[in-house]
Amino acid sequence: MDLRQFRYFIHAARRQNFRRASEDLRVAQSALTRQIQYLEQELGFLLFDRVKRGVRLTAAGQRLLERSQYILGEVDRLKETLQIEAHVPSGPASLAAPPSIGRLLFARLAQTFLKSYPKVTLSLLEGWTSNAMGQLRRGELSLAIVTDPPPDPLLEYTHLFTESIYLVGRPDDPCLKKRSLEVRSLADLPLVMTSKTNRSRQLIENSAAREGARLNVRLELESPETLQHLLLSGRIYGLLPYSSIYHGAQIRRLGAVPIRGLAMTRYLAKSRNEVSSVARETLEKAVIGEMRELSKRVGVRERR
Repeated sequence: MDLRQFRYFIHAARRQNFRRASEDLRVAQSALTRQIQYLEQELGFLLFDRVKRGVRLTAAGQRLLERSQYILGEVDRLKETLQIEAHVPSGPASLAAPPSIGRLLFARLAQTFLKSYPKVTLSLLEGWTSNAMGQLRRGELSLAIVTDPPPDPLLEYTHLFTESIYLVGRPDDPCLKKRSLEVRSLADLPLVMTSKTNRSRQLIENSAAREGARLNVRLELESPETLQHLLLSGRIYGLLPYSSIYHGAQIRRLGAVPIRGLAMTRYLAKSRNEVSSVARETLEKAVIGEMRELSKRVGVRERR
């Protein structure tokens, strides 16, 4: 038995005529008759009595009509429910972002998903570009915000924004009172930076090398909180994107001056091989929307 046989049977019972039922269903009368005969053979009893001007349900056929109408009604309701749920975000979705972006983005995303998408299990992770790209390739992440990533045939990128790099230190440091600095002026300053595997550091050092400046990196550090304490000591400087120091600069807790020609670009990355889900698509739209707003708040310049 299959659903088509039930539908043919119900139409024939309602019309009490195979020809009229076949016209309603837009199938050949012979095809409808054959399917009903298959159904009768499988059940082992007649469903219709053939009368002069059509057909009439047998007692067994009447009972089957009641049950088959209920079954097909449930099938239609299930189909409708599944179609609705197919467009409702549900299941896991994950995003990795550099700590500087995560501190400004994650709370807003979490509030949005808790309020509007209760069926999504959202994972928000801090991660550097190289690690995040590896996780995307292995299918361990839905999305990642990465910094000036190299081309990768397995990944797809969406441009988000470009932000300047700042020399950061104590707010009363006279070096940080200028409107901007040249890259060459960094060569004599003691610097704290992230590890050499960090994409942001690689970009900064490459830019400095092109300008003929060799950076004096005295300390490598990954902890943003410890970094802020060190910068306030006045003994060392940091080179950071503006998103890293946004709050500190706003309340003048930190001094900061942009470095001319030194910038980094953020992209949203996803795997080309991962099967897209409504949850991932919803997260992607939310991230792009929030990043557009974030680009205004942190004073980045949009690429035209």
